[in-house]
Amino acid sequence: MNTRPPNNERQSLTLESLAKLLTHATQQLDTDTVDALRRARNVALERQLQKRPVFALSTGHGAHWLIPHSTHQWVATVILFVTIIFGGVNYWQHTQEHDLAHLDAEILTDDLPLEVFVD
Repeated sequence: MNTRPPNNERQSLTLESLAKLLTHATQQLDTDTVDALRRARNVALERQLQKRPVFALSTGHGAHWLIPHSTHQWVATVILFVTIIFGGVNYWQHTQEHDLAHLDAEILTDDLPLEVFVD
């Protein structure tokens, strides 16, 4: 079977020229081969339809991509968690300082409600 381009020159294959070559090659196949290829294609399509993903709330089979695999991914994950923890602690500390400053200002200006002194 000759699959070279008609001009017999070496040239880069484009999608169109590859499609033409495949069409030309399939025209030279006998009917038994074409039928076998058609059956194999149908079997492959049926198997693909059977294994189509279905939405399910499962944690065991789809979560493996969450676990880092390479060293770079592990380092990035650690940096992300450290950044999240540092940001959370910093936010909590800033909130506490603001609350204490607000309480100090209320004590100095005597704007506290009576419930604070009852305890």
